[in-house]
This record gives sequence, C-alpha cells and structure tokens, in this order.
Amino acid sequence: MMETIVYTFCAYLPIHLLAYLPFVDLLRFGKRWMVTTVAGNILLHLLGVAWVIHIGRPDLVMVMGFAMVPVSLALYFLNIRLSLGKLLFTYVLLVNYQNIALGIAAFLAARLFHAGPRSLESGVLCLALCALACLPMYRLFRYAAQQVYRIDAPKLWRVIWLLPAVTSGIVTVFTGSLQEELVGSWQFLLARTSLLLCVVLVYWVLLNALDGIKKQAVLQEQLNFETHLLELQMEEEEKRSLLLMETAEQTRQMRHDLRHHLTAIQAMAGEENSKLRDYIATLILDIPTAVRDYCENPTVNAVVSHYAARCRQEGIAFTARLTVPAQNENLDDRALCVVFANLLENGVEACGRMTGGEKFIQINSSLEYGVLTITMDNSFDGQARQENGKFLSSKRAGAPGVGLSSIRAVAKAHQGDARFEAKGTTFLSSVYCRL
Repeated sequence: MMETIVYTFCAYLPIHLLAYLPFVDLLRFGKRWMVTTVAGNILLHLLGVAWVIHIGRPDLVMVMGFAMVPVSLALYFLNIRLSLGKLLFTYVLLVNYQNIALGIAAFLAARLFHAGPRSLESGVLCLALCALACLPMYRLFRYAAQQVYRIDAPKLWRVIWLLPAVTSGIVTVFTGSLQEELVGSWQFLLARTSLLLCVVLVYWVLLNALDGIKKQAVLQEQLNFETHLLELQMEEEEKRSLLLMETAEQTRQMRHDLRHHLTAIQAMAGEENSKLRDYIATLILDIPTAVRDYCENPTVNAVVSHYAARCRQEGIAFTARLTVPAQNENLDDRALCVVFANLLENGVEACGRMTGGEKFIQINSSLEYGVLTITMDNSFDGQARQENGKFLSSKRAGAPGVGLSSIRAVAKAHQGDARFEAKGTTFLSSVYCRL
C-alpha cells in the first residue's frame, strides 16, 4: 500500500505545481489559499488510493486517478481568474506532459529495476524526470499561459481546447494501460512518446496561431483607430475648406466693391485735386483683380490659396503648378484636402522653424492615366528624426507624425502610396492616388 501511495504522490505533485505556477499573478484568493487547496487535493487523492487498496481493489487505482480529474479541475477553476475554455486548454497540456513523464518513468523502472509501473522506483524516476525538466517546462507553460490570457476570443476558447483534448484521449486509449508486460517494451515507449509529441506539436502550432491572431487583432485595432482618425480629419478639413472657399469669395467681393468705392471717390475728387486722384489711382492699381486660381478644383484651390497667403506673410517663396480636376469619381474633395492641407501645413511649419537660409515651398501635381501624382519640396532645418522608417512629429516627441500618417492612409485607401524623404535641408514628399 505504502509503495503505491508514495508513487501517487511523486507522480502527481509536479503536475499540481506546474498547473499553478504560471498563473500566480491571476490567483483569485491568494497563494495561501492555493497551497491549501493543492495540498487538500493531493491528500484526498492519496486517501482514495489507500482506500481502494485497503478494500482489496488495487485495480481501481487508475480509476481513482480519473475520478480526481473533475475535482482537480473544479479547484483549478476556483483558484485562477480565467475563463473555462482557457483553463481547459492549459490543463490538457498539463495532462499530456504528465502522461509523457509517467510513461518514460514506467519504461525506465521496468528496464533498469524490473519494477512495476506503479512501484516506488517508478515514482522516484517520475519525480526525478520532472525535476530535471522543471525549468524548461516551466518556461514552456509560462509562455503558453501568457499567450492564453493575452488573447480575448471567447468563441475561440470555447472550442479550441477540444483539439488537444481529443488527441490526448486517443493517446490514453491506446497507451493508457500500464501493464508490466507492456511498459517495458520499446513499442510502448515509442507509441507513448510519438503520440504525445504530436500533441506537443499541436500545441506549438496553436500557440503560434494564437500569437498571429493577437498580432492581427492589434494591427486591426490600429487600422480602425487610424481610419477613425482619418475620418475625423477629413470632416474637419471639409469644414475648413468650405470656410476657406467662403472667405475667398467674400474677399473677392470686398475687393470688387472696394475698387468701385475708390473709383467713385476719385470721380468726386474732381480735376482740381490732382494729388488725391493720383493717390486713389495708385490704390486701385494695388488691389488684385481676383484671387489666383491654382487649379480647376475649387476646394483644393481654396486650401492652396490660404497657404500661399501664409507663405507671403512669413517670407516663404511659394510656387505651385497644379493639375487637379474639378470632379473626381473615386477621390472626393475631403480626401484631397487632407493631402494638400497636411503637406502645406507641414511645409509652412518646417520653414517657420528655420533660423537661416532660403525658405521655400514648391508643390506640383499632374494627372496621367487616371493617377494623380502630387510632389512637394520644402526647406527645413535639417533636423529629421525617424523610427521604423517613419518620420517622428516635431510637436509630439517620440510619436509618428499624424499629418504624414493621414496622407499615407488616404493614398493607400485610393490604390496609391506616399513617400517622404529628407535630403540635407530639403524635405521631399511624393503622393499618388488613383482618381
């Protein structure tokens, strides 16, 4: 009796430790309660084994082990704050590892000591094997645990544990019998290790798949955020472009009216006040006849006119040669505003940070075969920081530039792309989109 009890203790203690150690940060009631429940679980198992041997039924020792599975699972679920599916996934992995350790220990005990599969030698060998492999196995289970509780996919966890569980069940059915005439054979060792290594391979594939799912979810979340940010910016740019167009129209009307008022005043001045008439004539000539049209698209024209005026105010040499159709089937004015406004805003700000040298902005666009190409060169102070191939914002330290990200997002959404490059004190931007 004592030999079987010692074997049971040696065989099941490592598994209980491995089951809980990766989840010490997720314990529901603390470490003391966990130790108490694990000790109680093992004690109950040992008492059950002692009882079946006492009543003369040693053949029920394995049945007692199966009967303790739901008890162990219930305590496992009680102690750890994870969903049922996640805990089942890790628990089946533990069962598979235990089956490998028990099988190898039984084989070695039969070969080396001619001892039975549930002998003292088999138990000590199982404990020694678990001790030798404790560090790499702990790292494996820790990695598995981290992958498990990082990924929140309830529907996935409800069913994914079935795959290794079914494989483990097949292993148990075909190699679960620990009869003395079987465990010492090479066929037993090969069957047990091969099938269970297949289970380990299944777990490796699943964990890598889960890692891929996690990365994909992160990328999707980032994409959703960038899309939402782009939508917000497009809405703001639309409001801004409408305001710029309205302001440009009002300015045009005011200049028109002002010219008429000055002409009327000039007429009232009469021939006798030649100096006043000459001064008014000079004022009339100084008033621009109209706001310059940079392209056919009124929205883009309003945006470019706004930044051209800012360039004149800040002493920045500005040139523009633009071809932008008034109407575009697949590229709306909001998207065009995001591209042109962000390019020009970044250019004006970059010139504004310069303390010397020539300040300039040169923007051009062309349309060929349904592809709109926009290029812009602007001067800057030569201080450009990059991380992972992306230019960092000069306003938000360590963060990618929102404007450049928005431009790239618009381009990619319209079967295009954007490229940005710094050469000396000139920043080069190029964008292409399909109209």
